[in-house]
Amino acid sequence: MQNIILILLLVLTVTFFTRGLYAQFTTDLEQAKAPVVVELFTSQSCSSCPPADRILQELAKQENVIALGCHVSYWNHLHWKDTVSNEFCDIRQHGYGAYNGTKRVYTPQMVVNGTHEFVGSHSSAVNAALKSVENAPLKPIQIEEKPDGTLAFTLPSADLGSYRLWAFGYTHKVHEDIPSGENRGRTLSYSNPVHTYTNLGSWDGQSAIHKFNKPSETLDGIAILAQQGGYGQIIAAGKLVFDPVSN
Repeated sequence: MQNIILILLLVLTVTFFTRGLYAQFTTDLEQAKAPVVVELFTSQSCSSCPPADRILQELAKQENVIALGCHVSYWNHLHWKDTVSNEFCDIRQHGYGAYNGTKRVYTPQMVVNGTHEFVGSHSSAVNAALKSVENAPLKPIQIEEKPDGTLAFTLPSADLGSYRLWAFGYTHKVHEDIPSGENRGRTLSYSNPVHTYTNLGSWDGQSAIHKFNKPSETLDGIAILAQQGGYGQIIAAGKLVFDPVSN
């Protein structure tokens, strides 16, 4: 009887601890007061990633946040291939490491506005990053879908410089039953996983209007970023959520 009671107490302790941990990752996040881009480098094969994935889900609900889940492919050898992984996420993550001189590549890695990098499951680090960018809000990029299937975007005026324009096509939600690997037996949900990654060329900071072809993949939205040196500070961003009929 004593053993049964001890087991029940252990189960209750673990249950309450897990609920408390989940609450920490979902309720302690501050509201972003300025437009901000949050990228999470994650993987379905990474056992330490689900808490960071939940944080990105919460951030994606905030109006001022452009949240992007970039699923890397370099963990696909661990008995489970991430169903939304892309090699371009590996390339982008290595690009950040090379640009910043740190060569830091890991999961879950979160990057805010291209300049703040930290472990994506640490809500305190997320809040610190959101607060630190309040005084440098992103300039808006307006995006419009044209009847001919192209996407037109209007760039604002900014400090003259050398910027790279990136377009990310994403879907809102992905739910996956994981049958093997580190997350075996779990059903995991992901917000805004990126499916397409397009280099839209360079930009010098002058106001302009450009067009490009809408990706052929079925997407829920597109985000465009203007980034210094390709992998430096993001100075302007915008997103467009597609009408389901257009897909």
